[in-house]
Formats: sequence, structure tokens, C-alpha cells
Amino acid sequence: MSTLSGKSILIVDDHIENLNLLSSVLKAHYRIRVATNGRDAFGLALATPSPDLILLDIMMPDLDGYAVCARLKANPQTKEIPVIFMTARTQTEDEARGFAVGAIDYLTKPVHPQLLLARVRAQLGLSELLRKARQQCQATGEQVLQITRERDEHLAYSEHLTREIFRRESAEAALRESQARFDRLTDRLKDQVIFFSHSLQGELLYCSAGVQLLGIKLSPEQAIGQNWVSIVNWTPESLQRSEYDRQLIAGEKQVIDFEISFRHSDGTLRYFMVHEYLIHDYARNIDLIEGILVDITAQKAQEAQLRTLVQAVEQAQASIVISDAEGIVLYVNPYFSEITGYTKEEVIGNNPRVLKSGQHDATFYETMWKTLASGQSWRGEIVNRKKDGSLFWESAAISPIVDATGHIVNYVAVKEDIGDRKNLERIKEDVEQIMRHDLKSPLNAIIGMPQVLELDHNLTPIQREMIGLIRESGLNMLDMINLSLDLFKIETGRYQYQPQPVDLLALLARLIHTFENKITRKQVTIQLNFNGVCPPQQMQFFIAADERLLFSMLSNLLINAIEASNSGTSIAVNLEHQQQTILTICNSGTVPVAVRTDFFEKYKTYGKQGGTGLGTYSAKLMADAMGFKIGMETSDIEHSTQVWLHIPLG
Repeated sequence: MSTLSGKSILIVDDHIENLNLLSSVLKAHYRIRVATNGRDAFGLALATPSPDLILLDIMMPDLDGYAVCARLKANPQTKEIPVIFMTARTQTEDEARGFAVGAIDYLTKPVHPQLLLARVRAQLGLSELLRKARQQCQATGEQVLQITRERDEHLAYSEHLTREIFRRESAEAALRESQARFDRLTDRLKDQVIFFSHSLQGELLYCSAGVQLLGIKLSPEQAIGQNWVSIVNWTPESLQRSEYDRQLIAGEKQVIDFEISFRHSDGTLRYFMVHEYLIHDYARNIDLIEGILVDITAQKAQEAQLRTLVQAVEQAQASIVISDAEGIVLYVNPYFSEITGYTKEEVIGNNPRVLKSGQHDATFYETMWKTLASGQSWRGEIVNRKKDGSLFWESAAISPIVDATGHIVNYVAVKEDIGDRKNLERIKEDVEQIMRHDLKSPLNAIIGMPQVLELDHNLTPIQREMIGLIRESGLNMLDMINLSLDLFKIETGRYQYQPQPVDLLALLARLIHTFENKITRKQVTIQLNFNGVCPPQQMQFFIAADERLLFSMLSNLLINAIEASNSGTSIAVNLEHQQQTILTICNSGTVPVAVRTDFFEKYKTYGKQGGTGLGTYSAKLMADAMGFKIGMETSDIEHSTQVWLHIPLG
């Protein structure tokens, strides 16, 4: 463990208790950083110094673990950071998906401390070995050039010794030593480099053990005598190298560098960088071409990823601004210009304060810069001013970028135009004001007036019935307004849920009675069962819920079931209470394919005349507010649809 002490581990989990538990196990051995969501995790991974290993939860809001891992592996800066997934999921397909996006290990919750330490230690050890291997590979180019120079020097030395017979023995020994060293080098670099020489006609005179990179079933000895053109499936562009050879033969260039590519036997396209030159072989008394091929396939893939990243930034539908440590703008993407009206030439080299709207006080900006100066990211909503003077709202995330010494060198701001959302919020506030005051105030008079009219003892029975209908309609209207206000509060996160005991069986019976006319017109029947049998009329079953929300939610679901059922069929309303309480509503007919995946989404409707797509959406909204779990299953084989509710024990 001592060789790995001081390593940095980033723990990502949206549950604080999990973060505390994992930190307590690991902090004695490693430096710990934590994040509660995917976006923060990605920002910390990009920070310098980057973490040596990431423990990543899968189930998180916003970005789940799969998406975070995919982003990390797609980014050249973070792709080498090993990722271990943590989850309560145990399905084989979950593990396979995790490995597919780039994870190196998989821990199942709850995590055993000793197992956690062992897995972390093993993966950090492997990561360290890989890091050293990459460092060695980076030095390969210089080593190759150095060895090539040494070889040239020794060849020149050997030619000199041929004219000096009395020094032949020492020269031969030096040449054997050089050849042995060269052979060792070519063998150890065979996974990256091919050394070669061939005649001016293309016949291979020498190739190193790296010939295996070409995917051919030939040893270096078997490849000698073959023409380099015919041994692999070179791309047409790669075969057009006669001009390079001509320049070498004519003496126009001493060394030629160019790229070639070929189709490997596994079907992939591989790329090599060629460095070759012309020499005279005095032993054979011929001119030949000698050089090396360096496998740059991985480098080409990284370059492609970098181009993709640049294109993503350029085409992103969000303003991206990069500045130096002093706040001077170095880069803006096209969307910034589209939103603000400023061209990149107008803002690059200037301070972002050109956007300052004057709507925020000095404390606002002091807090923002204090957060950034501490090395933390700042997130918030800000009002800025466009070039034409108009104001607009943005949701901004600004992160500092630090160098290897920990000093801030840049700031990156990603900003989203939220003007439409702000306008919608204002509209919702206006609607709430109308619902609360403009509609409820006159409605109170409508509800109170029947009570005054009923004091008249001369009213006929029909008149009293009509007055009762007016009062009942007014109360129903009031309930609808209150429910609308509740739904608005739920959507905006301001609803205060206060559960009370509710007799679910009695409420279901009341609902079925309420829809008797609709049931009769549709020519369907409804069967209410409790644990598989019809419950006695006086039986009670209480749950903790908000009665108004519960009544409205079940009313929407039951109306949907009645309207979707075929005439002459039965709707089953089943209440099961064992280890958990489950209510299901099953009717004939299937949900259209076009809306199955979006069944509970807002405004999602299909083929229903007058449908708004709000019934199931509001049902899901109310279920979530009460802590219920709701879902839908539809079967084309059984031609039926079932909506289920998991009701928490109260």
C-alpha cells in the first residue's frame, strides 16, 4: 500500500451517507475528493491534478454513471483515469454495459471495506504500471532516432575499418555488439516499430520482429525477398509513393517522412508514419532504402477524438467562453455570438464585463469571484446585456482550470439561455394569481348564495334540487381550482405533502359510484377485489395519503381505463396487501406504440379526440408527490393494459 499512498481517489455518489462511508474506509490510505452528481464529477476529473481513480455510482439524477463514464473516456484528458462502478444492480447486462463504456471493475453495494480496499489497491497498481508503460512509449521516438544514428555511425565505422585491416578484429566486435543492441531494441519495440530496408525495386532485404504489426503470417526471415507492395492490403493512396523514392534517389531529399495505411487482417484500418532514407550497401555494392515504420493508429484515433471535441464545442447550443487567469477572453464559440450579438473579434482580448447588465449588485460578483479564486466552480443564474442593449437570462457554470502547480491559468464558462424558462415562470405566477384571487373570490359568492336561498321556506322540491346542484357545482369548481393550485405547487417544488389516514376501499367504491353513468354508456363492468376476493361492504383499509390528490389521481386512471376498454369487457381493480401494498387497474385494449415509452409525459396523447395528454401526467405528478411508485404495462398478445401503484406503508 505504501507505494500507492498519496494517490487521489474521486468518489461520485448522490447519497451523502455513501460518500461518508466510502471516504472513511479510504481516507487513511488515499487523498479523497467527492462529488454528488455527474457534472461535478466530470469537472473534478478535468481539474489538475486529476484523480488517479474514480469510484462512480451508476444510479444518479441528471447524468447517470454510464453517461459520466462515457464522457470521461471520450475526453483525451480523462480517458486514462480508471473507473470502478458501484451499484446495487447485479444483472449481467448491467455489468456488461459498464465495461462497454470503459469501466475497469464493478463493485456491488453494499461494499465490503476489505474488498473495496483490495480492488482499489489492485486497480491503482495496474494503473501505475500502465502509466509507466505509456511514458516508455512516449520516449520510443527519441530512442529510435538515437539507435538509427548509432547504426549509421557504426556502419560508417565499419566501412572505415575495411580500409584499416589491422583494426578489423576490434571493429567486428563493436559491430557485433551494436547488432546485438539493435536486435534487442527491435525486439522490445516490436509492438510499435518496424525497422526495414529494401532494394530500389521494393524487395525486402531486412525487416525487424515488428513485422507482426502488419497482421501477416510471416516471420521476419520469411518476409525477406518479398516485395513490400504485395505483403499487405495497402490503401491506394499508400501505393503512390514512387515520388518519394524518386526524391531520395535523385538526392533532392536526405530523409523522407510520410504516412501510409493498410487494411489489417482483422478488418481495421491501421496507420504508420514512415521515416526513410537512401544508403549505399558496400557489401552488396547497391543503393537501398532504409528506415522505420512507427504505428500511429492510436495517435490518429486521439486526433479524431480531439477534432470531435472541438466540433462539439463549436456546434454546442450553449455559450462557451474561455478566458485567462485575469479574465481576458481567449475564445468564444459561435453560439455565444448568436446569443449576444458580439462577434468573436469584438470580445477576444476584452473582459467579459462588456456583457454586464447592471442588474446585479457588487456582492453578487464578489461572491462569484471569491468562489472561483478558491478553486471551486460557480453556478448560478445571471442577467447579461446583449450588444443591442437588450437584457437576457443565462444559467452559467464557470470553472477554474489549474496547472500542474495548482495555479489557476484559465476559466471556462458554459452558459445556457434561460429566457424562455424565466418567461414561463412569470406566466405561471400570473396564472396562480388568477386562480387564487380572480377566480376564487367570485366563486365564494356562488358557493355562499345557495345557503341564503335555502332559508326561503317557500321553495319547491325542484327549486331546492337546482340550488343544491348550484352549490355542488361550485364546490366541485373550488376543488378543481385547489387541485390546480396543488399541481402547480408540485411542479414548482413548493407543495407541502401532509398525509392523512384515507380509507382506500371506501374511496375506490365512491369513485366507481361516481362513474356509474360513464360505465353504463360504455357497456363495461368494474370488479373491485381485495387480495383476490370481493371485499365486504363494511370493510376498511387505510393508507397514508392526501385524499384530494388520491381521489383525483385514481379518477384520472379509472377514466382512462373506462375510455380505453372495449364494450362488453370488465375492468379489474385489484388491491393486494402482503409485504407491500399494490393497486392495479387492468382493462382491455393496448396503449398505442407511439406513446408507450412516454405514457406519463406531459401533453403526450395519440388518437384520442379531445385528449390533452395531461391525465396520466398529472397522475404521475400526484403519485410522486405522495411517494407512490406508478407504472404501466401493455400486452399486444393479451390485448390488455395494466397501470400499477406501489403504495408505501403508512
